[in-house]
Amino acid sequence: MTSQLLQRPDLPPKVIDALERGEREEAIVTLQQERDLNRVDARELVASYILLTPGLRMKDTLSETKWGLMRWLILFQAIVVAIGYFMFFHDKW
Repeated sequence: MTSQLLQRPDLPPKVIDALERGEREEAIVTLQQERDLNRVDARELVASYILLTPGLRMKDTLSETKWGLMRWLILFQAIVVAIGYFMFFHDKW
């Protein structure tokens, strides 16, 4: 029984293509239409395929933050705070 749990489900090519593009919802809807499944069963099959396929990333799980820009903004903010501190509180030392 455990070997059956660890096998990737056999999905139609359209569903796999949608998953490779990161479109989870599209894959679920396509699987529902192709295999005449209810939403819960289609979601379970898609979820097990995603979990058992290394390197597969969904769009809704990818970070959209541009960390290069974010790092520079954080550094700039720290510099501004340091300059402000030294300008206004230098006599408190």
